[in-house]
Amino acid sequence: MNKTILAIAIPALFAAGATNAQEIYNDGENAFSIGGRLNLMVESANEDGERDARAEDNSSRINLNFSRELTNGFAARATMEYGLDNPNGDSSNPFFNRLGFLALDHDDYGSLSFGKQWSTYYSVAGNTDVFWVYGGTSMGIYDGATGINSDGELTGGHGVAGTGRANDALQYNGSFGGVNLSGQYQFADQSNGRKDSYSGAISYDFDFGLNVGTTYHQMNRTADAMSDVKRSSGGNSGDAKLAALAATYNQGPIYAAVTYGEFKDHVSFDGETVSEKAIGHEGVVAYTLDMGLQLYTGWNVQDDKAANSLGELKEGYVGAMYDWNNILLYTEYRNSKEKDVVGVKTDDNRLAAGVRYNF
Repeated sequence: MNKTILAIAIPALFAAGATNAQEIYNDGENAFSIGGRLNLMVESANEDGERDARAEDNSSRINLNFSRELTNGFAARATMEYGLDNPNGDSSNPFFNRLGFLALDHDDYGSLSFGKQWSTYYSVAGNTDVFWVYGGTSMGIYDGATGINSDGELTGGHGVAGTGRANDALQYNGSFGGVNLSGQYQFADQSNGRKDSYSGAISYDFDFGLNVGTTYHQMNRTADAMSDVKRSSGGNSGDAKLAALAATYNQGPIYAAVTYGEFKDHVSFDGETVSEKAIGHEGVVAYTLDMGLQLYTGWNVQDDKAANSLGELKEGYVGAMYDWNNILLYTEYRNSKEKDVVGVKTDDNRLAAGVRYNF
């Protein structure tokens, strides 16, 4: 799939270790590279009339990439990526696992990979998850519930659900004459409430910069997880099911994308229950000037369609980024309005400015 970037960075490219990696060793057969970024920002938040300013990490990370040429056109690849926890302060556990997978690649046959990796669902639904600070809230990518804690809050997450950076995932990806195929299977994790999951995606690259695609994902909960995770409309949840469509235009200085999804027993509007049926859509338009300045805007919207629920999320974004020889200076504003299932409103407006050093 030809997901190039104009400066807005599709995170799946970082997952592959293909962006900003510095080659350390290459003997013609074995290669090793290191990549990542240190990304720090200052954020001013205005939540229900109270404003404060604080220094924040913005998803800093480091990745290690290994590859080895095999016979008959095959190559082996391994990637490990670690997030940095609070790199501008103190932390007792400075690293956490983001990715860890092995892959077998062939130019004609595609790629087979196993481990923790960006999901098949993300290959389509993630086309609008490209903002420098915010976003990624309305397509169900980072949701996923398989249990509930002692405080009545949902537990699980996108790694367990297999919609974001999927745990325990066996995945195939291949491109054939403009047609891009992806399939994924997640093995059981009974202790975290997952019986298994599976997903598929297909997209097509036109020769004028347009890509259109669709994906389906289903996570099968264990019986205990169905009993623990309740619907906002009442009763136990079922298996989580997601379907999404995407259209992306990436040509010259323009990047534009829209995504639409429908979700069953997957997303939450109160942090304690899941919606029996919800929809979401996201959009982004970015224009990059020759001088390296990028201007962009977009939205994330999600609506709860479950009976008697008033849940909704509406977010708008506007921002700018300047690429100074791969040192990225950016600012972004988010206007967010949210209602929980009983209609309690929350306004949360934020302004961030930061610097990202790619290495």
